[in-house]
Amino acid sequence: LGTSSLSAFQQPLGLGQHFMPFQGTANGTLSENQSGGKIKTTDGAYKPSSGPDGANLFIYHLPQEFSDSDLTQTFQPFGSIVSAKVFIDKQTNLSKCFGFVSYTTNESAHSAIQAMNGFQIGNKRLKVQLKKPKDSSKPY
Repeated sequence: LGTSSLSAFQQPLGLGQHFMPFQGTANGTLSENQSGGKIKTTDGAYKPSSGPDGANLFIYHLPQEFSDSDLTQTFQPFGSIVSAKVFIDKQTNLSKCFGFVSYTTNESAHSAIQAMNGFQIGNKRLKVQLKKPKDSSKPY
């Protein structure tokens, strides 16, 4: 067998194989705000901090057991992460199976979309796209 041009990360999972999030980081360091950093809003609520416009991703179809740190480790190889957050239902305390990842640069976000959109984890395929600004859905 010859060597594959795909990294182990990009190779499809076979039957019985399970996805294991990355344990290391690209540069060996973590930023202070990396694992789900939050900022306080004017009404006293907390929301995940975000990167510049075009550097914030919405990730759908996450496995139920995925945590903030799993999300961070999975998306770390594509660039420096500002925050990574899996959304949890406040009543059931279970994952809503979607989350946000914010990068410091648009290039990192686009690299993550290219590599991770459609990536299979277990029996789920991730849907990764740019987060749309709140006012973009307004017709005028």
